[in-house]
Amino acid sequence: MKKAGIISIVAFLISLLVYSVWFFNEDLFSKSAMIIAVILPIIGIITALYTKKKSLKIVGLLGNSFVLFWAVVLPFASTLFWNTP
Repeated sequence: MKKAGIISIVAFLISLLVYSVWFFNEDLFSKSAMIIAVILPIIGIITALYTKKKSLKIVGLLGNSFVLFWAVVLPFASTLFWNTP
């Protein structure tokens, strides 16, 4: 894959844009936004591992990991510790 780094960064930017739009307006395409915010970073992390350029690899891995952490890990962890209904 010659363009794996670019695909990874594009996946990061699209998922960041979709998640930030959803974060400020939760009624806007709710389920599809969360699916995009979870699937695209996973694809981005996988494609970042296959890129040759080190800078694209670092940006792809860190960016997609950040979005995946923000969209999946933090909400899951908060449900474990948030006891108030």
